[in-house]
Amino acid sequence: MSEASDQAPTDLIGRDQELSEWERLLRTERLVTVSGPGGVGKTALVTELARRIRTGPWQTVARADLVRLDDPRLLTPRLAAALLGDGLPGRPHVGALADALGDTRALLVVDTCEHLADACTDVLTELVHSCPGLHVLAAGRTPMAGPASCPLRPLALDHAIRMFEASVRQWGVAEVPDTDDVQHICGFLDGLPLAVRIAAGQLTHHSPQEVLSLVSRAETLLDLTGPGLPARQRTLRDSLLRTHQLCTGDERLLWARCSVFPGAFGLSDAAEVCADERLPADALATAFHGLVRHALVQPQERGATTYRMPWSTRAHGRQWLDRLGEEREFLRRCLAWTLREA
Repeated sequence: MSEASDQAPTDLIGRDQELSEWERLLRTERLVTVSGPGGVGKTALVTELARRIRTGPWQTVARADLVRLDDPRLLTPRLAAALLGDGLPGRPHVGALADALGDTRALLVVDTCEHLADACTDVLTELVHSCPGLHVLAAGRTPMAGPASCPLRPLALDHAIRMFEASVRQWGVAEVPDTDDVQHICGFLDGLPLAVRIAAGQLTHHSPQEVLSLVSRAETLLDLTGPGLPARQRTLRDSLLRTHQLCTGDERLLWARCSVFPGAFGLSDAAEVCADERLPADALATAFHGLVRHALVQPQERGATTYRMPWSTRAHGRQWLDRLGEEREFLRRCLAWTLREA
């Protein structure tokens, strides 16, 4: 590992390219949105981006975390409080906020937008249109419409291994496990930084072989806890349940049914295995694109038409499928599909 990598904060490991690209983009575009699955590291990256660019000619640098904001009517007052300090009286509309901000040179970071994605898109678009000095960096699990939309993907395996080893040292574990053990553990974690940090924390109480067993089983992986993590990400189950709440009924049903695929599959494969009278082909196609939008199924590579569901996401879906009483039927369908494809 390079000296720079050794000194990098743990949650920024493997993100140099994204940070450099997005820093350049944020200096030229006035509304940049970052999206990706829960636990992929959005908050850490937008925080670092804001730190890097705050040396610009800003009169105001503001941050608004919307994690506890459930009413879209309170979005504009929250942004006003962040940008103007005392905010505006009552519940101001976006036009009043734009008038108050005027041509002030301001940088606004808005985090955890996913549950208010439509409202955020409307309000932030109007603000940057009306306020020529405003630059906005917004992050959430669900992409927002806009010209500068940046998806954040999980880490490559080699970067996940580096993050695991750095996290082990951060948790105060005396001895970093053998590289082969770390590679096997990280192989189950699909490059998701939250999963990597949680798994690394298990080494304070378990051997590497025990950690490998824990992350390889759905019934234990989802409920492992990570020290020092926010409540919504204390476990992978907590993180996935938040995304589950963002999904439509059809998306939740398809998530559960697609969990039977052990490897790569496409939309036509999902239709063959998962469609029925509860989820007709047209509704399934819409739901499938929703799962892609939520990064619950991820392309095999950029621009690919085949997808895979990460192991922790599959584990959650499989438990949901069992709860629905459909596990045996859709495992049977998937086996029949596999035999036809062989």
